[in-house]
Amino acid sequence: MKKLYFASLLCLFITASYAQDVDCYNYYYKAFEQRGAYNVEDGVHDKKVIVSIRTGNETECYEGKVEVKNGVIVKIFLKFVDETFEVYNPKFKNDYATTIKNGVSRSQITMEDEIVNVFFLDKIKPKKKNYKKAKLIKLDDL
Repeated sequence: MKKLYFASLLCLFITASYAQDVDCYNYYYKAFEQRGAYNVEDGVHDKKVIVSIRTGNETECYEGKVEVKNGVIVKIFLKFVDETFEVYNPKFKNDYATTIKNGVSRSQITMEDEIVNVFFLDKIKPKKKNYKKAKLIKLDDL
């Protein structure tokens, strides 16, 4: 009985340690950091734009649309489920420009202590190719 209890407790501990959810911000940020991204051109970007809003331990990611001028985000829109957009215009604590580096916007902090980032998914570089591993071939078969 003790062994069963110990095994159950061990399984629960192992599962809990691996069950840490990767939030959308960290998922995208890690991918952009590893793969890099192409430059984001000026204009309106309305495809594959993700707006990440973090508060404390909570992270929400929304589809969006962004207007970029001179390499700076000047307008952010959030997409509704009916495919329409609404301007997302929070008050930011800092007065610096929301620049874009490596396909990800600089973090901005709202007056409500939300951290906002924009990811341009269509600008991420493709994965690097992997070398094909050789199968073990029995030498007697040659």
